[in-house]
Amino acid sequence: MMRKLLILVLLGVLLLGCTQQPTQPAGKKEVVIGVIGPMALPEGSSEKNAAMLAVEEINAKGGILGAKLKLVVGDTKINPDTAASEFRRLATVEKADMITGGFSSGVMNAMMEVMAETKTVFLADASSPGHPAMVEKEYDKYKYWFRISQNNGTTFAWDMVEMIDFLEESGYSVDRVYIIRDEHIWTDAVMAALKPEFEKRGIEIVADREVGRGYTDYEPLLLEAKDLNADLVMPILAIAGTGDALAKAWGTLKIPALLAGHDLAAIDYQFYDKTNGMANYEIFLNDGGALVTACPTDMCKKFVEAYKAKYGHYPESHQAYGAYDAVYAYKIAVEEAQKAGEKNPFDPDVVVKYLEKHDTKNPIVLTRTIAWHKNHALVWGDKFVRNWIAQWQDGKQYIISPKNVANGELKLPPWVTK
Repeated sequence: MMRKLLILVLLGVLLLGCTQQPTQPAGKKEVVIGVIGPMALPEGSSEKNAAMLAVEEINAKGGILGAKLKLVVGDTKINPDTAASEFRRLATVEKADMITGGFSSGVMNAMMEVMAETKTVFLADASSPGHPAMVEKEYDKYKYWFRISQNNGTTFAWDMVEMIDFLEESGYSVDRVYIIRDEHIWTDAVMAALKPEFEKRGIEIVADREVGRGYTDYEPLLLEAKDLNADLVMPILAIAGTGDALAKAWGTLKIPALLAGHDLAAIDYQFYDKTNGMANYEIFLNDGGALVTACPTDMCKKFVEAYKAKYGHYPESHQAYGAYDAVYAYKIAVEEAQKAGEKNPFDPDVVVKYLEKHDTKNPIVLTRTIAWHKNHALVWGDKFVRNWIAQWQDGKQYIISPKNVANGELKLPPWVTK
């Protein structure tokens, strides 16, 4: 009798132990989040800082399925070979479950090959339309890649065309455009989409000047724009990293043409001070769909204040929003997979399946409203992520178009009277 009772007690203890086991797969005690980017630049440092903030917040609430998160960092140095090596280290040595970051389309190409080999979920930052095209063409190989920070080169063109249409509607006629762009693959895609739109509107490109990384000698270009009677100088700059030098030259020379286009540096909330106020009246695209002064979601508002509280300043680059969202999107996908009864919700193929469920009918509201197309490109649109038309006015950034998100109105420089 006592023996039977003892057996029953032991069985009960075993059953109780089974019901109290952690929900994560056996042996999964830690979730490793990798962040990779140019760590000497704001684009990389902001990704690292934002991902760390997300990791700390999630760990404070118990982690992912009871497993705590650990952050590991790789530095691309904006070099394809270095980036590929660092991605491999994060994936194989550090055993990252998910990696976020990137910056630079050429660097992204190199990392995607390692991603395909290691089958690592990669919530990435780069703008070339060639990346989602790779997913579409060879899905099984590249399906682990998802764009998270901003839209692609084609949508940049759409946004810049809308910028010109907005200027026309506001009474500023654009007939002759002088383009200054990165000598880089990503701007080729922008130009391919931009040129036919300009032709439809009867807009002449009076010059198309390419500049390399670190270029600062903008005065001769602006004077050439003046000589060519350009009414708009359109930067398409990211890799150059010298938008502050362009703004200073424009504000000093005061040529009779607007400075309006895609200047990645202008998104930095400190850009006005860095240009000694010369950025006043510059019109720029707000990559990634969020500004410190114009957050689209409640989570975004909380994020920028938490970022400032932790680091002493607001996010130094729009890539911060993408990296922060990447960690939370990964958490959501894993938890949805576990809830659906997947044997291993951390399996990269499983995670991909649950990330893909977040399309236009089922978006995730994070710092922005995130949804993906079938090729894993980020959905563009007023209700999702797009590059809002913004302007620097007296030391503050304002979104000036479209109307549904605008918190300011267009102001023309006093030296531009057209």
